[in-house]
Amino acid sequence: MKVFDVRDITEGVDAALAVVENPMHRHMLKNYRRHALLEVSGFWEDILTPIMMVDHPIYRITERGRTTVCDGMDEVRSFYSHIVSEGVNVFGALEEQVAVSDHGIFIEAVFAQVVRGTDPALAGEDVDRQGTYQVSHNFAASWPYRDGRLAGEYIYDDSGSWRVDEVDPSALISPAEARALLAPSLERSPLREIEEGLALFTGGQPRRA
Repeated sequence: MKVFDVRDITEGVDAALAVVENPMHRHMLKNYRRHALLEVSGFWEDILTPIMMVDHPIYRITERGRTTVCDGMDEVRSFYSHIVSEGVNVFGALEEQVAVSDHGIFIEAVFAQVVRGTDPALAGEDVDRQGTYQVSHNFAASWPYRDGRLAGEYIYDDSGSWRVDEVDPSALISPAEARALLAPSLERSPLREIEEGLALFTGGQPRRA
């Protein structure tokens, strides 16, 4: 069984970038890559800039039959603020296929998070409260883009695929540790590159925050 390693969260998008040549499509993939690194690093406010995201994004995130809807920037801001303040933003794909089109990005992935036995995600599960567990499940997602900026996230969970596996305690890392481990990758996804890519959609004029 593969165990989540935060350093691998860009493997899927990196594989797509290795073969995609269309400049506009590459821009969207780079936006997605930076977004993931910022989110897991806890730098959520940098996701919500006019360079990265439209003024009125819409999120629909379904997990285990429950859908969270964030309609507009204020609700999206509250969503990110909450997950980072609770320290539950260290997650990502064990396996991920990423495709891109003029519409945006489509993702099919096995998503995972490593938690303590006391974590609310394990409520109702037969686990040792002193143990460490990997929670994983399959999902598909559509990330529409408009004029080169993220317009929303639509995540569709396969509720029948959820599984819980006990893992070595060393697999559990803190948000601070994740931030340090991802710092080199984030340096390779600079905001300047995203801003320059937006010029493809704005008639040659970069959009500034």
